[in-house]
Amino acid sequence: MFEAVTLSQVISISSLTFFTSAITSFIGAGGGTILLLFMLYVLPAPSVIPVHGCIQLMSNTTRVYLLWQHMQWGIILRFLALMPLGVYLGLILYNALSADYIQLLIACSILLSLFLRPGHSAAKSKFPKPAYYLVGLVIGFGNMIVGVLAPLLAAVLRLENLPKEATVGTLGFFGFAGNLLKIAGFAAVGFSFSAYLPIILPACLASIAGSIIGKALLTRSTNKFFTTAFKVVICLLAIKLIADAVI
Repeated sequence: MFEAVTLSQVISISSLTFFTSAITSFIGAGGGTILLLFMLYVLPAPSVIPVHGCIQLMSNTTRVYLLWQHMQWGIILRFLALMPLGVYLGLILYNALSADYIQLLIACSILLSLFLRPGHSAAKSKFPKPAYYLVGLVIGFGNMIVGVLAPLLAAVLRLENLPKEATVGTLGFFGFAGNLLKIAGFAAVGFSFSAYLPIILPACLASIAGSIIGKALLTRSTNKFFTTAFKVVICLLAIKLIADAVI
């Protein structure tokens, strides 16, 4: 169904996975967005979300292991309750979409995520705990279509005003659960993960190394210039993807 995997794809995706896993373990979100955007340039659009899910699952698993003691289980259990239903509904829509629509939706969601950063005043109010049931349903649905919703989750979770380790760790568990269900869903409809193992396996190893490096940097403050540059680059790449899908 898809073209054979090339060595350049393996090297480029694995290298970027190391870098983006370090970013995600350091600041809680963002690395997966970079990786997904890049993969849209080197892989067929319908294969990007399933393959990206496998790579991110390993990154999330490593982060969960490293930050297990900081998990916020009351939030996590509410989040997980309706997520399988969302995955099922999202998979139905995914199967009905063309490659161009998938690319367009991913790029638009990434652009939207750049503006989902709560300010200092937002952090003073708590997010209603029952609302996490709905969040889990929406994220489960959206994960099957656009793949990158960590920035949205980060914006919600930061309203809890948790310690940084608790925020990053809980976001990691959100990603772990979401990607695990995503992989199960795509496997159920016959996606050929084996065709992409030459990419998935090296990238998973790179994600472990990157997560460990990012964890070591977690206690340091983020660089303001890096955050601004990250948003500008992501914005430009997303706009180009939208143009490619529409034109």
